[in-house]
Amino acid sequence: MNEFKTRDLKEGLNGYLNFKLVEWHEGYAEISVNITDVHKNRQGGVHGGTMTTLIDAATGFCGIYEVDPAKRRGNVTITLNTNFIGRPKGETLICTAQVVKSGRRIYFSKAEVKDNLGNLIATGDAIYAYTDIDAQRK
Repeated sequence: MNEFKTRDLKEGLNGYLNFKLVEWHEGYAEISVNITDVHKNRQGGVHGGTMTTLIDAATGFCGIYEVDPAKRRGNVTITLNTNFIGRPKGETLICTAQVVKSGRRIYFSKAEVKDNLGNLIATGDAIYAYTDIDAQRK
């Protein structure tokens, strides 16, 4: 079995926000981010958009895992719901996501965001449609 190595997500908004894919395997993804000023709102707290984007990234990744990148499918978000529970007290956000159910064309996933101290910050659920991996680049 290949052991997954943490990697920086470099493309698009995930790259701009400095997200790191910490763990990734069939039906599961974990993404973390160290909180900096770019992640905050005008009151100094973590922006809801940061947490929603983190949930979208993790729930998206958990449904498209494939060992062989040449066989990996793409996806597009159909629905994304975020529930804001609390404020982080730590300096890192950690989002874990898992597939709840998948079919041939869509999958359902759920996520939790905690800080590095274990405080629950947000939850979310999403539905994705599978696509050709390059469909949005065309």
